[in-house]
Amino acid sequence: MNITLGFGDRIKKVKQEGCVHTFAVNVDSQRLSEATQAALVRLQSVVSLPGFRVGKVPFAMIKGQFPAMVKDEVIDIAAKSAVPEILKNNKLSPVVSPLIKNLSYEPDKTLYFEIQFECNPQIEPRGYDKINATRKVHKVTDTDVEKYLEQVRQYNAYLKPVPEGMGAGKADFVIVDYATFENGVKVEGGEVKGEIIDMASPQTIAGLAEAVLGAKKGETREFDAPFGEKKMRFNVKVSEIKEKVVPEIDGDFLKEAGVSSMEELKANVRKLLEKTELEKTEKDLLSQLEDALIKANPMQLPPTLVSQEAHELFELMKKRMPPDDERVREEAFLEKLKPVAERNLSLTFLLHQIAGKESIKAGDAEINAELEKALASLNTEAEKAKARELFENRREYILASIVENRTMDMVKSKAVIKEEVH
Repeated sequence: MNITLGFGDRIKKVKQEGCVHTFAVNVDSQRLSEATQAALVRLQSVVSLPGFRVGKVPFAMIKGQFPAMVKDEVIDIAAKSAVPEILKNNKLSPVVSPLIKNLSYEPDKTLYFEIQFECNPQIEPRGYDKINATRKVHKVTDTDVEKYLEQVRQYNAYLKPVPEGMGAGKADFVIVDYATFENGVKVEGGEVKGEIIDMASPQTIAGLAEAVLGAKKGETREFDAPFGEKKMRFNVKVSEIKEKVVPEIDGDFLKEAGVSSMEELKANVRKLLEKTELEKTEKDLLSQLEDALIKANPMQLPPTLVSQEAHELFELMKKRMPPDDERVREEAFLEKLKPVAERNLSLTFLLHQIAGKESIKAGDAEINAELEKALASLNTEAEKAKARELFENRREYILASIVENRTMDMVKSKAVIKEEVH
């Protein structure tokens, strides 16, 4: 149970940096005595000493035997009494737990400490009416369709052995085994089996492709090449020669694609490309609007929230990378992710401020509509049950997201958008 010490004018605001507010609390001897008495009562109910039951240890013995515990309890009592007073008198809404700092304590005499609060930025949103933006539209051409179909053909390409007795050509893929020699002596660990050489691409070993050009299956070639600062001799044996086969768009290809003609295939590709371009266009437009909002409403953010957001982004990034990837260095990445975290938080705070000003809300009807859309895309009852559970557990987060999206839609509807066709 918290006690009220009533600090009054013994609480002074000493600093404000953006949304970080710092207050100094001076506890005089009378209030310190009250806090100490309350601390001893608390501790008496939990501590024990030989010869005394719990709840019967004298206060003097508790002060003498457990001074650190008494100090911690006194500070906790004083801080918990000061915090509500500060919040009420200064109309603050902290976003993280208050931080105690610059502590000075002398038992039975004085206690001084500072409390730091991180609060949401309080701004009057502006500049969200009639934002100038450009919708950059890319018209899908016949060339785009042909290029996409060629990419599909290349993606479905495969390798097949060249006819018996044919030498390796510049467009082939050659599978080789090789050994490395230095001054006529085989290098330990310098043997490689089954390396695939794309004859049309640069090689890690200079001259490797040129050395096997024209060689037949089973043939051995030797050549010299620099390797680091040394000159090495390589003994290369060709074990396989394969050519790349790019499938033609024939009847089988069309059947596998689920169409009956080339015209239908091209029409489907055009629709796909147009949808992709529309998504890119709208994403770019949204980014322009977001940039304009953030530029028109600069704000300082709670440092702890920025740090938490950067850590969350880092954890998401780690999940997309191999578990032992040496490129993942948390400290360096957190610094790079900080601007992204600041952008995300600035936009979130700003959209909710705009939503409040414009009376944009979301409730049961909106969240139920989102749930129905999610359920419509699922097949099994197990998946649907999991979706319902997710919506229930993350209800407040989903409602906040709906409000943000509706607010952004409102900003977009009021924007002055110029269209550029490319």
